[in-house]
Amino acid sequence: MSKQSGDLVDEILEFLWSENPVEATMAGVHRYDDRLEKLDLVSRRNKLRRKREYVDRIIELKAEKKSSLALDLLRDGLEVGIRMEEAVPSLDRDAGTYPRLALYGVYQLIARSNAPNHFRALRSVDRLREIPRILAEGQLNIGYGENVPYILTIGAVELCARGRDYLSRLTSLLRAEVPELENVIQKYSDSALRAFEDYLDFLMEEVQPRANSDCAVGEEILDFLLRRELHLDYGVDQIRNIARQEAAEAEEALCGEAARLGGTSDWRSLLAFTDEVQVSGNDLLERWRETIAEVRKAVRDAGLVTLPAEDDLTVCETPPFERMVIQTAGYIEAPWFEEGGKAYFCVTGPDSSASDKDIAGKSFSHLQAVLTVLRELYPGRHTLLLHRRKNFDNRLSYLARGNVVEQGWPGYMLNLAAERGLFDEPALRLHVWHHRLVSAWRILVDLDLHTGALDETGAVNRLAAGTAVAEKTAWSQVSAMAATPGASVAALAGRITIDSWRSRYRKKAGRAYSDKKFHDRLLRLSVLPPAQIGKRLALASDGRKK
Repeated sequence: MSKQSGDLVDEILEFLWSENPVEATMAGVHRYDDRLEKLDLVSRRNKLRRKREYVDRIIELKAEKKSSLALDLLRDGLEVGIRMEEAVPSLDRDAGTYPRLALYGVYQLIARSNAPNHFRALRSVDRLREIPRILAEGQLNIGYGENVPYILTIGAVELCARGRDYLSRLTSLLRAEVPELENVIQKYSDSALRAFEDYLDFLMEEVQPRANSDCAVGEEILDFLLRRELHLDYGVDQIRNIARQEAAEAEEALCGEAARLGGTSDWRSLLAFTDEVQVSGNDLLERWRETIAEVRKAVRDAGLVTLPAEDDLTVCETPPFERMVIQTAGYIEAPWFEEGGKAYFCVTGPDSSASDKDIAGKSFSHLQAVLTVLRELYPGRHTLLLHRRKNFDNRLSYLARGNVVEQGWPGYMLNLAAERGLFDEPALRLHVWHHRLVSAWRILVDLDLHTGALDETGAVNRLAAGTAVAEKTAWSQVSAMAATPGASVAALAGRITIDSWRSRYRKKAGRAYSDKKFHDRLLRLSVLPPAQIGKRLALASDGRKK
């Protein structure tokens, strides 16, 4: 990367972080911890103007052959943001954006910062002071919005109702940690909670009555997102056909697995079976640690991929402020730019309100724990991210976050572990095929929702009927699709793309093929767009380039 290119990358990133302070905090950049986003119309127009100027500067450097992959990724991200703001601005459609930013703004400081308690408390107070402003801007933007989807409005109402209690709990914890600031924390916490009440009233009285069931952004926008955000060569119709084939294959495989396990093709009834057991609070964390060690050993012994060191991950009980977010267990990646930042796997034990925490039970499923560890840790997302940190500049790794390879890797590895029979879990293949079925149906529903073939209710019903997930789960997933059109495509597209690379690489490498070599090489290329990864893997399989 030339100095000119590197300087422009730094300048654009600094601009984006200054305009998106909550995202900056999540990334480990703490220069903007004292503020929240400005989302009024004037600020939005100024941000749009600056983005266009940066795109023009990137194009100029590219013409001079002074560009870089980081700038290419930035350009795509900027142009996606510009197009969406011009065509279907989420700030005028998704009422949940504003309380979500308010909550995450405070939550990230309390939960994810390594700064001393006193510093975090002061910055949290700064953000608490900003909450009434950002919710007022939300009222203006949503109030003038012409097409506000009903499902997003209902989600925003639920978020506000839960968010009030959550914010109250967060600030209570903060007051206990820094008692010398108790009065000022209480003052601005009360102001923020009143703003939540006002915003909730606004949603229920003014927005909900006029909200409609039309979430569609149109096929043209979907095609644009597939090509520019996900870097895929597929159009909407091609993706739909791929998802249909995947759904049919998964359905057939589920019937076969059900017949093998229970003598019936009714996979839905078998899927409902659970191996959950009640475990005391003291034993739960140990059960998870044992499962993590078991999965790690199985993956290592199978030679699937080079695993990161065990001390690169801290396994711990879920802190109080994370319990509403992580209800069973969850992975928290290390901030990209925070020195000393660590990755955590948090396990949520019995409710702290139980009278006897040692006796109070918490359900534990060995099968579900194995599936979770495979997806999230070994050889899942944690493994991929640690490879990236080792092999790439932080800026490039950060800009590639959430790309097709990252989204497809966990499902691909889950499928491979099932195929290789790494675990003595009879129902594991059943659940892996169900995971594939859900991924395919999510795409079909996502595309139909945003091309106008389905309304919200139809989307929820179709997803629940096709996958046997609970209606509440289907509602939650359709709500996410409504807010982020096309996002469901990456997981399936990434998995089948990695499958095709592996098949071609294996065929060309012949006897020299090794899963571990292929996967390690793939992860060393994982920040690149798919087309470039495919070319480099093809060269490597021919022995021409490592």
